[in-house]
Amino acid sequence: MKREATKSIVVLTGICLIVAVVLAAVNHVTAPIIEESAASGAQASLYVVLPNAAGFEEETPEGEVPQTVTGIFRDTGGSGYAVTLSTTSSYSATPMTFTLGVGTDGKITGVEMTNYAESKDFGEYPSTYIGQDSALSGVDVYAGVTYSSQAFRGAVEDAFAVLVELGGVAQGNKTDEQIIDELKIQLLPGALNRAGAPKLKEITVSDP
Repeated sequence: MKREATKSIVVLTGICLIVAVVLAAVNHVTAPIIEESAASGAQASLYVVLPNAAGFEEETPEGEVPQTVTGIFRDTGGSGYAVTLSTTSSYSATPMTFTLGVGTDGKITGVEMTNYAESKDFGEYPSTYIGQDSALSGVDVYAGVTYSSQAFRGAVEDAFAVLVELGGVAQGNKTDEQIIDELKIQLLPGALNRAGAPKLKEITVSDP
């Protein structure tokens, strides 16, 4: 009985070792292919957001770069920049990744989502950023996916901050309303909701 149990253990151990060796061999073969495929997909997204680009050179900014910015690529033909971004929200199963194209005029030329695993569809929200400069005065959060759209917008703002710091694009002019909203957040940080928007009610005061 003991001999049979020992034999079974030896057989099972041998099978486990064989499976481990096979998996290691498969991983050794497929890992470079997967990595190359991912790199190829990321490279393809650069041309999607800057379709007239001649080629790309990666930029390495001096100083600290936001964690959301995973790569900055300059078009060697001088049409602008492509920035790869990764961000998460409270409900992200995996990081939301996308590529942003910004022309030399400081306006967004294209947005390409490379990973989006949220439960609710983003719809056409990313395309509403096209044509906007760093002020982003023409876009807002997206109803139904407020947290994700907040995270998306934050990543876009990070991309612009890096590009402006590089001197690649000019800073956009914010509207008076945007400036007031930013002051509200600075002066009343405790009045923010979970999405980061101020919970404020405007009161009209009549003259005595």
